[in-house]
This record gives sequence, structure tokens and C-alpha cells, in this order.
Amino acid sequence: MEMTLIAKHRLIVVRIYGEIDHHAAAEVRRVADRELKRTGAVNVAFDFGHVTFMDSAGIGMIIGRYKTVSALGGRVILFDVSGQVERLLEMSGVSRIVIISDTLQHGIAEMNNIGKERIHNG
Repeated sequence: MEMTLIAKHRLIVVRIYGEIDHHAAAEVRRVADRELKRTGAVNVAFDFGHVTFMDSAGIGMIIGRYKTVSALGGRVILFDVSGQVERLLEMSGVSRIVIISDTLQHGIAEMNNIGKERIHNG
């Protein structure tokens, strides 16, 4: 797992490798929460480009981070998601609460557009 901070967007990026099972989800949860507090970021993006498998523990980890950043006024972005994982996200309903995009840049653009819509719709 790798972490990156993009200060301009108050965003941490978590690159995950391999399987997201119970053990991996617990580690991602611990590290992401620690980095959100340490950096003051309010948004989190997960790079799924190297994820080979995800089970319900991964769903729970994503929903937990969604609750955390939503309370801070932030968003969750998932990008470079495989078709198999995307179907799991759709079936679980997670796709309705997070931004799923092909690239980090597209996810950030969508996140910024959502913020503008909130201001305009008010």
C-alpha cells in the first residue's frame, strides 16, 4: 500500500495492491484514518488499479471511509476499478455514494463539480 497527499484538493490517495480481504481492509482502514487526521485531508481516493480481488470486508472499509469523510464534508473516489470489482460495488450500493472514475484526474474533476453543484443548488 502506498499513500500520497494532494494538498491542493485536501486529498489522500491510497494505492492498494493485491487482495482486499479482512486483513488488508483493516490495514487500509487504519492507515487511511491515521493519514486523514495527520494531514487534515477531507477527501480520500483509492487506486484500485492493482487490486486483484475484493470481498465484503473491502465494501465495509469503503463505507467506513465514506462515513468518515462525509462528516468532514469530503468525498471518496475509487479509480481504475476492474469490471469485477465495479459490479460488486454496484450490487452493494456503494456506487451510489462514492465517485467511481477511470482516472484520479476524472474523479477529482467530478468531485469539484459536485461541490459546485451544491453551491449553485444550495
